[in-house]
Amino acid sequence: MTALVAVAHGSRDPRSAATVHALLDVVRALAPSLDVRGSFLDLSVPLLGDVLRGVAADGHRSAVVVPLLLGKAFHARVDVPSAVAEARLPSLDVTIADVLGPDPRLESAALRRLASVGVRSRDRSLGVVLAGAGSSHAPANALVASIAARWAAGSGWAGVEP
Repeated sequence: MTALVAVAHGSRDPRSAATVHALLDVVRALAPSLDVRGSFLDLSVPLLGDVLRGVAADGHRSAVVVPLLLGKAFHARVDVPSAVAEARLPSLDVTIADVLGPDPRLESAALRRLASVGVRSRDRSLGVVLAGAGSSHAPANALVASIAARWAAGSGWAGVEP
């Protein structure tokens, strides 16, 4: 069987890891026969390399690493592949999946979340800040700016700033 290893950035705030674990509990409930494991790049444990070593030790021959990242910035392009390579597991065939975003479903979920807390379209008194962690990778920053521009054009809000 192939193991699914989700990898998030990690945070000093324990709520971040708790959210990742809750998400993976949903995945496990939807696919009970799938071996689903969580990992982190930094600041939280277990680290990706440690989880991959555990996957190999448990007899898996393959794993799919799923970056729980929204863009293809440094973490997705460099950190995840580096962590896989540093694990040095020649007996484990590791595939790295694409990042979660950009994806229209994530954008829709964010807009639904805004609506669930009372944000309404056409509210000219409202400004929205669409925050991303920021990156030295210009295309990642441009992606956040393009989403903000799309929301500004279609929302009727006073503005949307990335």
